[in-house]
Amino acid sequence: MFSFREKAIYAVGFFAFIFVGPTVMYLISIAVPATFLAQSSTNVYLGSLSSAVGLFFAIWSNVALVKKGEGGAGNLGKVKMMKETTHLVTTGPYAVCRNPMHVGVFLYYMGFACSLNSLASLVVPVAILCFAWFAAVFLDEPRLEKEFPEEWADYKSRVPRFFPRVWPRKAWLRSAFS
Repeated sequence: MFSFREKAIYAVGFFAFIFVGPTVMYLISIAVPATFLAQSSTNVYLGSLSSAVGLFFAIWSNVALVKKGEGGAGNLGKVKMMKETTHLVTTGPYAVCRNPMHVGVFLYYMGFACSLNSLASLVVPVAILCFAWFAAVFLDEPRLEKEFPEEWADYKSRVPRFFPRVWPRKAWLRSAFS
């Protein structure tokens, strides 16, 4: 399905996501030891939960892109590192929000910031959020609107960009797990 190059891009990206980002955040927390939460063991538990949910969403959305979209996430505007999706993915994690991968990455790093209780390390999830907004608004959505005009208009009207609906409708629940 994927070429060796595309598999290598996913492997490098996954390594950076899982190890490099948290290592950078840890080094930042040592260099600038300011906290943003009260000292409590709860920070680690809530941070771990946030990171676990984020990791789940990031992986689930990548799998959905590969299986249902028949493409990958290794593209950014005109930079094409792998085959683009050929189908608009609107089920699974994409029924929850239009950018579940970005939300997952944000939650993953926000969890680390909470676990570290490091004010300075918040720069990473905030940067992820800014990047995600820019990529969604200026790169991803214009391409999807151009390639899937009718489907995109309907999908955009039903599903929020980033913040998932807390109380799912029956249709959402069915499509989230299909």
